[in-house]
Amino acid sequence: MGDYFAVNVSSPNTPGLRSLQAREPLTRLLSELQNRNQGFAAPKPILLKIAPDLTDEALDDIIELAQETKIAGLIATNTTIARDMLTTEQRQVVAMGNEGLSGAPVRARSTEVLRYLRRGLPATFPLIGVGGVTDAESALEKLDAGASIVQVYSGLVFAGPTLPAHVLCVD
Repeated sequence: MGDYFAVNVSSPNTPGLRSLQAREPLTRLLSELQNRNQGFAAPKPILLKIAPDLTDEALDDIIELAQETKIAGLIATNTTIARDMLTTEQRQVVAMGNEGLSGAPVRARSTEVLRYLRRGLPATFPLIGVGGVTDAESALEKLDAGASIVQVYSGLVFAGPTLPAHVLCVD
């Protein structure tokens, strides 16, 4: 079994899932998961993965809920449904569909969300920075924004299995 549970309520590719990021349903979900988890002899840390498309008000709710429900950390962020940062022709963007975008299109916003969360949470509260990490510079960007640790996903697709070695080679 894993070392922690990631509660992903932020995938834009699952219809209706993102509605669980609203305060009331998220409170119920995290409270129930925490209650069940604490019933185990060796409970695992629960981390919440959030969308980059949340408003500041929604992020404030996440900050409060993370502390109220005593989850172990936040993963900021998943893929984005935003398309405004794309330079691709509109007809091609429409043809892509509404699935979440990862990599470069999410990098700036995921870093903004991370920075916002860090300002609202204690310095010791774990934040996993993810979204657009493709090299040492982008990994450092996440750490500078307040990440405790950095996670990569699409970067591995674009840079290949040597990406972790390149990320660790910082001058």
